[in-house]
Amino acid sequence: MSKKINIEIIKNDGKKQYIKNYMVPFVDKIRVLGAMKHIQENLDGDLAFRWNCGEGICGSCAVEMDGKPVLACKTEILENTKKLTLGPLKAFPIIKDFVFDRSKVDEQAKRIKPYLITNNKEESFWKMHENDIKDSAEMRTCIDCLICHDSCHVIRNTNLKFLGPRNIVKAAALEKHPMNSFNRSKLLKEEGLWNCNVTRCCTDNCPQDIQITQNAIIPFKEKDVNEEILPIWKLFKKSKKRN
Repeated sequence: MSKKINIEIIKNDGKKQYIKNYMVPFVDKIRVLGAMKHIQENLDGDLAFRWNCGEGICGSCAVEMDGKPVLACKTEILENTKKLTLGPLKAFPIIKDFVFDRSKVDEQAKRIKPYLITNNKEESFWKMHENDIKDSAEMRTCIDCLICHDSCHVIRNTNLKFLGPRNIVKAAALEKHPMNSFNRSKLLKEEGLWNCNVTRCCTDNCPQDIQITQNAIIPFKEKDVNEEILPIWKLFKKSKKRN
């Protein structure tokens, strides 16, 4: 008799949440997405979830496995697993089962101008060298899975205004672009940049290993300090000297 895994799924029809269990045959190297597809195709045709590439590129299959956000297509179910609990990303309103509403995140992104703004008016082809894009390249590996958002304690556990790590990564990718001429630090501050408590949860859970805290959030905070606080401090020191 082939081994089976008990997959406990937190289902949601948009009105109520409930738990349903499914017995899924174990196959060597089976991944979470494979188990979900088996359930949908054989046990529950009503199960709703998103997926596209199945190769960790599109970022659409993010779920919570035993309370931890993961990409379903990249997460292997180990042979000794007897039971798994799967549910949707909890930081978002649920539409149905694993399908969540991401409209708030996208609306926040619009407020930080998520497109390149440049003063370069040259009509000729602009040559870009490797060193020019090195800082921006890391941020551009983001696959928009929103696992960083789901990992964020500020978003999950408070009502503080905060645009979230995904939008800060998007802003950093543009800010570090060699042709960028627009300063987004003030916009990020208005959208709650300083409400990030720098616990690195977003960085620790990012499937792309983007150093979100170190290379995106902290640099924007440092930039804000240099632009807003240091000039005031210098004026204060000057006035003290005069007195």
